[in-house]
Amino acid sequence: MAAELIFPEQTLILMCSAPGCGKSTFTKRHFLPTQVISSDECRAMVCDDMEDMSVHEETFSLVRHIARLRMGLGKLTVIDTTSLTRNVRSQYQRLAEEYGFSTGIILLDIPLETCLEQNRRRNRQVDPDVIRAFHQSLQKTKKTVREEGFDHLYFLDEHTLPKARVTIRGT
Repeated sequence: MAAELIFPEQTLILMCSAPGCGKSTFTKRHFLPTQVISSDECRAMVCDDMEDMSVHEETFSLVRHIARLRMGLGKLTVIDTTSLTRNVRSQYQRLAEEYGFSTGIILLDIPLETCLEQNRRRNRQVDPDVIRAFHQSLQKTKKTVREEGFDHLYFLDEHTLPKARVTIRGT
């Protein structure tokens, strides 16, 4: 049976997972390209290098700016980044609240070995130690995220991920 993820049209959705788990692949499969704000793509827009972590502040300033513009127009907005700290998630919750948007999380709970293997097959690889650290953060997030007050919360694992369907309902 397919997992159905249902969101109202005016929702700010956070992808939440370790690098290499398939966040970007998932968003490409289930959302319009215009609905997705990728931190990697914003980093590339800022400095021409998707891997340059020295422009973190500028990158996420652009992510939030685009999110504000989209929500100001009442458009579904998906943030494609790891979203693994409570502080980051709460910042996006406050932003969504400013625009009267509901909040959602799609948490991809993919085994570490799968993330590492998928990373090895990518053109742009993330340091395996970074993936391990983020995967450890994911374990903490899984325990606390239900208490954070998100309107829509979906956990997908390696079995439910391929069968998932996203439905957007008009307001």
